[in-house]
Order: sequence, then structure tokens, then C-alpha cells
Amino acid sequence: MANMFCGYFSMISSTGGKFVQAAWLIVAAAVLDTLDGKIARFAKVDSRFGVEYDSLADVISFGAAPSLLIYYAAFLNWGTMGLLISFGPLVFGSIRLARFNIRLKGLTKDYFEGLPIPAAAVTISTFFVINQYFWGYLRWEKVYLFIIIAVSVLMVTSIRYETPPSFSLQSGKENRIKFLVFVLGSAAVIIFPQEAFFPLAAGYVLSGPLNFTIKVLRGGNQTESKKNKDAEK
Repeated sequence: MANMFCGYFSMISSTGGKFVQAAWLIVAAAVLDTLDGKIARFAKVDSRFGVEYDSLADVISFGAAPSLLIYYAAFLNWGTMGLLISFGPLVFGSIRLARFNIRLKGLTKDYFEGLPIPAAAVTISTFFVINQYFWGYLRWEKVYLFIIIAVSVLMVTSIRYETPPSFSLQSGKENRIKFLVFVLGSAAVIIFPQEAFFPLAAGYVLSGPLNFTIKVLRGGNQTESKKNKDAEK
């Protein structure tokens, strides 16, 4: 509910021209969204109802709120084209959430299929924040357009993304590395919130396609090596 309230408040802020405030409220919603699942599992009160209700909150906070933000802050004067561009995060995000819910088996997951909608929303909102912080206006409008289209499309792909780290002391090496990255990233955004949030969010967005490309190249090399061995025989 706190996540949903932040999204609702963000939309009110966007319509009132308080764009930086609207962007930070989306970030706050993402933090709450990360915490609620972990708290529910820790307290052993997680359920299918929680999954469905969480998705409804996410549609508001990470679909409607960022769409409204980018429409009023960047594309209001673009007419119908601006309306369609700003609709992207909402429509693709809602598709991703629907797909996630019907494919979810159990209440835990090893990876995300497609870019998670909170990550897409945080990337969109913090790009606006960093522009306002350094230049006082949206300087890179065409770059913003590319980012919006890219994160919208990535949400409905099958590219895998890492899940947040487990806070268990008995976790494996991979999880401990993720936890260290999480701690360092959290420290960076606490110390330098305006500067650090977008680069970290963008790094996460790029991690999916990068890992996918590496796996494809490795698969290609393995296939090529096998062909060479067969030729030698």
C-alpha cells in the first residue's frame, strides 16, 4: 500500500509540475517494493494474494506514474506522438506483470524474465533527476526517448536479469557477490543520490543484454570448437 501511495502521490506531483519530486517518489516506491516481498517471506506471510496485489500496486507506481512523469515533463508538446511514447512504460509494464504472474511457480524465483518493471521505472525517473541536477532542465531529450523505448521493450523480452540478493548468512558465493554489489550500490546512492542512481540503474538495465550476448558468444565458440574436433577426427 505504501508503494501504491508513492505512485499515486507521484502522479499528483507530475500533474502539478513537481517533476523531481515525482521522480523521487517512484524511486521510493521501488525501495518499498523491494522490501515488502522480503519482509513477507521473512515473516512467513507471503501468498498468492500478495503477489497479485503487489502487481496491481506496481502498475500504478512503475507503469502509470513514470508514464505521466515523462508525458508532462518531456513530451507534452509532442502531440499524439508524445502521448504514444509516454504510454510505452505503462502498456509494456502491464504486459510484463501479467506474464510474470501467469508463469510464476511458487513464490520465489531464481531470475527475472525480462527487465523488472521497477528497474525500468527507476531508470526513467533518475535520468530526469540527473539532468535536472547537472543542467536544471532535460538536456538529452533524444537520449531520454531512446531510454524509454529501450526499457519498455526490454520488459517484454525473455532476457534474464538477476534477482536481488538473499540476506541469508548461509548463501552461496554468487549470492555473497550480489550482496556485496548491493551494499556498495546502496552506499553510493545514499552518499550521492542525484549522481549515482541513474548510472547504477542503467548498469542493471545493460547487464541483461550483456550477459545474453556473452552466453550466445560462448555457445557459438563451443559449437565451433566441437566442429573443429569432429573435423580433426
